[in-house]
Amino acid sequence: MKKIIVFLSLLLYVSAFCQINTEEIKKKVLENPKTYYQDYLEIFKTEPAKLTQQELNQMYYGSRFVESEYEMRDYNQDYEKIWKLAKPGISKNKALKIVEQAQSKYNKNPLLKGIALELSYVYKALGNKEKSDLYNLQNNLITQTIENSGTGKSEDSPICVIRAGDMISRISTLPRASKPSDFKQKMTDLPDGSILTTYSIGDSKIYIKLVGGF
Repeated sequence: MKKIIVFLSLLLYVSAFCQINTEEIKKKVLENPKTYYQDYLEIFKTEPAKLTQQELNQMYYGSRFVESEYEMRDYNQDYEKIWKLAKPGISKNKALKIVEQAQSKYNKNPLLKGIALELSYVYKALGNKEKSDLYNLQNNLITQTIENSGTGKSEDSPICVIRAGDMISRISTLPRASKPSDFKQKMTDLPDGSILTTYSIGDSKIYIKLVGGF
């Protein structure tokens, strides 16, 4: 009985971290973007809980190979007038001033990391619990998708991200370096255009894959 429990626990652990096949994802989304990206995105906008983890993987990592109307550079340009205000505890008056702009920007790219959560704060301030909960769920599913993409403990199971900035945010699990020279990184170009980076401090390592490369 004990062996069965151990086996099931191992099976659940492995299934939770199924390595992302970015070559297959890229092929599908380029050959049929409607089926393998747009249809999933429409479901994600209104009923995200209906998507399986496999569909979330296809949608999120497939977005790396689809042109977007709103990228991080656009977010940065809008930061002072919109997103800087869209934080926990935003007042109702401030929320009213930015809600239309924030919603419009979100509509252009709901998968931009963090934007759904910030929109959730805006609607919470306006007392719209339904929309606040929806956007909070979307944010949680994106986070879950990244967390489930790999363990980060080997080249065969890297954590997969779609933006360079997300790579840096992942190295916080490494121990603190006593001096800058202790921190090492090694980048490897992969056949599908992605980049695998190994960050290390001493014997501690974390493997992160930037899907689609820079």
